[in-house]
Amino acid sequence: MTRTQGVAAGVRDAAAGAARTAFSRRAVPLWIAAAAVIGLLAGFIGFGGLAPASRTPAMVATGDEARTSLYTVSVLDVELADTVESQFLEAGPGETLLLVTVRLENLSDRAVGVERSADRVESRLLVGREPMLELSGVTPTDTARSWRADESTRAVILQPGVPAEVTIAWPVPDDAATAAAFDEGTVRLDAYDAVEQSGQVILAASTITWRRAELRAQLDLEVAP
Repeated sequence: MTRTQGVAAGVRDAAAGAARTAFSRRAVPLWIAAAAVIGLLAGFIGFGGLAPASRTPAMVATGDEARTSLYTVSVLDVELADTVESQFLEAGPGETLLLVTVRLENLSDRAVGVERSADRVESRLLVGREPMLELSGVTPTDTARSWRADESTRAVILQPGVPAEVTIAWPVPDDAATAAAFDEGTVRLDAYDAVEQSGQVILAASTITWRRAELRAQLDLEVAP
């Protein structure tokens, strides 16, 4: 017998011995345990065990604070109006202005703008396809505008750790559906969590963009009588 034939025979004998051991009576408990573990894993995966955890958004009453990773927001006052003379803002035909005064606090370590960028940070609190603050229960007819509640300035910049009262105006349809939504209490301000990203392909590496993440809270918008 050649050396190669001897090695091959040894391998066959070892494989046969392993097979006999695997299917012997002594191995039955191990097979049962393995089957049980596989069954548990299959059930865990089947019921969404590996799916991302979902968070139910908190329902926040007027005056209470909703906290996200990078900012906080609380609703202070809600009203409907046709015009805001100090801002030269007027509702269009078939529209009314939903004015929401909020208290915002920037929890990041850099200044951010409510509408425009500031300090190389695009916060997207109100602008963009996925703003951090968005109406639900009623669909705006145009983009939102904001200013400080004391009307001291138009462009609102939030300094880190300094709360500011800001009025946000959304033009919304002035129709029966909108009135019914307010009467039923289904109009809310959705507050989404934000994640900082930097080093975009087009922008400089030092530019930070807030990306919208999960819906963290829904704040009641009850129109003041």
